[in-house]
Amino acid sequence: MNIIDQTFQPYHTFLMQTAELSITNLGADKTLFLLEALLETVNNKWKVNSIESGRCVYTNWEYEVGKKYIKVWQFRVINGERDTGRSCAMFVDKNTGACYKPASYKAPAVGIRFWINQLADNPDICDEHGSFLYIR
Repeated sequence: MNIIDQTFQPYHTFLMQTAELSITNLGADKTLFLLEALLETVNNKWKVNSIESGRCVYTNWEYEVGKKYIKVWQFRVINGERDTGRSCAMFVDKNTGACYKPASYKAPAVGIRFWINQLADNPDICDEHGSFLYIR
């Protein structure tokens, strides 16, 4: 076992144990509340980090509610103005709170990556590039 596997194995075990306990129906209202709290936290953190480091570009997230999933969109802010492009950052199941990596902007990839309550409790897991959604 290499050093990377030794580092991530306890974290992966923790996530899987937490995921087994979290398989409950959160409901659309609680899921949306937790998602809004997460987005506010990470958007503020990324903006402050950008200002403190002297950069004029940072990433923001916003969401759209669909039939089954809440789609989280990622866009860049340059000099205080929103850039024209956007990309799908994450899908969140409205009823269960399961978070998925996007396979495209229309559909999520197979396999739950996180639960929204895990991300809301630990917003430092999220990064601007979406690398936290890849299976390790």
